[in-house]
Amino acid sequence: MEQEKNIVNKNNIQMGIIIVLLVIIAVMWFFLWKNSNSNTGTNVNTNTWTGVQSGNYEDLSITVYEDKRCTSCPTNEVIDQLKLLPSIAWVEIVRKDFSDEWVADYLTKNEVKALPLIVFSTNNFDVSKDPVQMDQNNQPAPKVNTYLQALPEGGYTLAIGATFNPFEKRSENWFLLLDKAKLEAIKTSSYVKGSKDAKITWLEFSDLECPFCAKLHNSGTEDELTKKYGADLNIVFNHFPLQFHANAQPGAEILECLWEQKGTDAFYGLIKKAYKDEKSTKDYLIEQSVALWANEADLKKCLDDGKYAQKVKDQMEAWASSFGITGTPGNVLINNETGEYDVISWAYPTSSFEEIIDKLLK
Repeated sequence: MEQEKNIVNKNNIQMGIIIVLLVIIAVMWFFLWKNSNSNTGTNVNTNTWTGVQSGNYEDLSITVYEDKRCTSCPTNEVIDQLKLLPSIAWVEIVRKDFSDEWVADYLTKNEVKALPLIVFSTNNFDVSKDPVQMDQNNQPAPKVNTYLQALPEGGYTLAIGATFNPFEKRSENWFLLLDKAKLEAIKTSSYVKGSKDAKITWLEFSDLECPFCAKLHNSGTEDELTKKYGADLNIVFNHFPLQFHANAQPGAEILECLWEQKGTDAFYGLIKKAYKDEKSTKDYLIEQSVALWANEADLKKCLDDGKYAQKVKDQMEAWASSFGITGTPGNVLINNETGEYDVISWAYPTSSFEEIIDKLLK
C-alpha cells in the first residue's frame, strides 16, 4: 500500500513539472511572437489605449490656446470632456496662454480671433471606441473628428463656440470696454427690470424655447443676485431666437406685443412663466398673455402683422454680435459707469455671476 502511494505522489510531481514547463514555453513563445510582429511593423491590437497610439495615430497631438484673463471660458470643462474619449484619452494635452511667446502671431496667421482654441494635429485617428451619443432627434451624433475644421497654417480646430477675443482693447482690470453710447442704444431698444440707475446691468440674450435658458431662470440665480446686489443690479432681456427653435421667433414677437399692451412687468412675467413651465408654443404664450390681462384680439393682430419681427432680428444681429454671442443663454455683465463688461455663455451657477460682478464693482 505504501509503495502504491509513493508511485502516485511521484506521478503527481512529474505531472506538476510538465505543466510548469508548458506554461514557461507558452510565455516564451508569446514574447517571441510579439517581438517578431513589432520588428516587422505589424500593428498588434491589444484593445488598450496604448494600442490606439500605434500605427497611423502616433503623431496625434492636441494643443489648447487660452487666455487666463477670461474668467468665464469653459476651457477646463472642454478638456475634461476630451479626456473621457477613448480615441484621445492617451494624448498629452499641451496648454498655451495668449501671453506666451509667439502665440499671438500664431493666432493671427490662422485668422483666429476668439479663444479658447483647441487644435488637433490631425483629423485621422480612430474614433471607433468612442461612446455613441444621441442628438436631440434621438439619432447617433457625429464623432469628435467630424467637428474638426482645417486651419490655414495646418492642424484642425475643434469648434466649441469660443467668444473671448484676446486682441480687443481692455481696461486695467482686463475687462472689455463698451462704448456708453452703444450701451444706451441697447437699453433704449429693450426693457429694464430694476433700477435704471443701477451700477451693473445683466444683459441676457435668450429665447423662450431654449432649455438651458430655462435651467438658468429656474436655478434661482436671478433671485439670489437681486437679493445680494439690490439696486446695484438691473436686468435687460434681449431676443436671440435660434433658427432650430420653431417657437423662438413668434415667442419673441408675442413678448413685444404683450409689452405694448401691459408694459415691462407683464413682459418679464411671461418670460418667468414660460421658463417655469418649459412651454413656448404660440397658443400657450397667447393664453398666458391673456392671463396677464392682455387683449387677445389685439395681441393676435400685432403678431399677424409682424409688427415687431424686424426688431427681434435687429436685437439678435446687431447687439448680440457686438458681444460675440453665438448661443443661448448669452449673458453680458456690464459696469454702467466704466463701460467694462464680461460675457458668460450658457447656464453657469450663481457663483460665476457673483465673481464677475464683484470684480466689476471694484
